[in-house]
Amino acid sequence: MAFSFHYSQATLSQLAVGLLLLAVLCFGARAWAGRKAAERDPTWMLFLAASLLIAWIVAYVQGGADFSENTSPYYDIQNLNNYVNVNPELILGAQMQDAGIVTWAAGTKLDTTRSMGFKNKEMYCVAPIVMSKSVPTSYDFWAVGTGCCSGYQADFHCKNSDNPSANGAIRLMQSDRSFYRLAVQQAEATYNIKASHPIFFTWEVDPYEEVNQWLKESHNRFVVWMMSYLVGQLFVVTVAAVVFSKVGEN
Repeated sequence: MAFSFHYSQATLSQLAVGLLLLAVLCFGARAWAGRKAAERDPTWMLFLAASLLIAWIVAYVQGGADFSENTSPYYDIQNLNNYVNVNPELILGAQMQDAGIVTWAAGTKLDTTRSMGFKNKEMYCVAPIVMSKSVPTSYDFWAVGTGCCSGYQADFHCKNSDNPSANGAIRLMQSDRSFYRLAVQQAEATYNIKASHPIFFTWEVDPYEEVNQWLKESHNRFVVWMMSYLVGQLFVVTVAAVVFSKVGEN
């Protein structure tokens, strides 16, 4: 569920997962039928069926979460274009609709004096990305974040906003972009500026390393959950062996 096959072949991936669940349920049904026929206490076959079902549920839930948080965003960005040495004063958003990772020209900064927030349960914060001491034709590039501004004044303090080493950006691909668009519209009205084709980014020190870290995190989480389940399963098997042995003696 968490790997590239799920991204490139979503239907086949879901079909494979469904077939695995069907196999587990069939195995469980057969184990249960065998128990009833023999009129015995819980057997290892039932225990194995329950273990397989738990393993499937954990893999499906955690694999899906890992895919949504790490793998899918990674491949989404890989499908887009990378731009280097971009001057936000000279380039318009309409020219970079396929931007995934951007590194900016020297002197590019966040104009926190024109930041704004829009609240819909969470506060969606935006600040324009500009060239120092310049007024662009259109404020089309915006750094964004949630819960990092008051929304009542220009106090944008989202990720890396105060880091002088930050000079890169990663395209925001989440579904809540409409709320950031509303924040930009409020900024346009408040500061009397224009944003014809706003594009939203997270402000980064090393955007390439940040994106690569998503894939590493996906693999790390897979290993951690696999090993955790293995240790937990060994413990449960040990307990089950003791319990079943006592049941057999009685």
